[in-house]
Amino acid sequence: MILVISFLSGLSTPLGALVILRFRAMRPRMLSFILALASGVMVTVVATELVPTSLRTGGLAAFALGCGSGVLAMALLSNVWHPADASSSRLRRTGQSIALAIAVHDLPEGMAIGAGHAVHAKLGLIMALAIALHNMPEGMSIAAPLAMAGVARRRILGLTVLISVITPLGTLVPVVLGTLSHAANAFILAFAAGAMLYVVVQDTLPESWNAGRLEAVVGLLSGAALMGSLASL
Repeated sequence: MILVISFLSGLSTPLGALVILRFRAMRPRMLSFILALASGVMVTVVATELVPTSLRTGGLAAFALGCGSGVLAMALLSNVWHPADASSSRLRRTGQSIALAIAVHDLPEGMAIGAGHAVHAKLGLIMALAIALHNMPEGMSIAAPLAMAGVARRRILGLTVLISVITPLGTLVPVVLGTLSHAANAFILAFAAGAMLYVVVQDTLPESWNAGRLEAVVGLLSGAALMGSLASL
């Protein structure tokens, strides 16, 4: 049952993408707000969930190794893509970077659902709901730059559907293998934190700022407020 709930939670990512794909054309200011909103969500998740949990679970060494590995992995992948200077290529790179970071992030999220369910069924359900709510703006942040870069809608939707499967796969890990070691959990969480921070600093916030400064500030604060309100539930 928890795998079904986790799968439904993951589907909120393509649901967010569908919201964006309903628009025939997107103005730069809307793109700015969406990217900044996703940035606020990701930074808040990193600051309030991933970093504290990683440090508490595995200590500073495991956190530093995982976070550094996440940043390095994203930097290497960015260099492999060799994006051109054209605006459409920058937007494509931004969408791809967000997609990769979210995919990495969804694995420990799914594991968290499974671990929470192991403690108490209600806890697993609450975590799945919170993850579903913050996956929607993440799906929007993937779709928005890719759509403006001219990527076909069916490809964007297919990409977000593939990403949504990672959440239940993560939930399956503690179900099949049992509880992972503290060091392994800490490394995974820190790796996701490093990957997400790299994307925010390198891609989403600069692209958002260039598209509209006021919208970038409002979106960033809105994303942080959204995740802050969920954390208080």
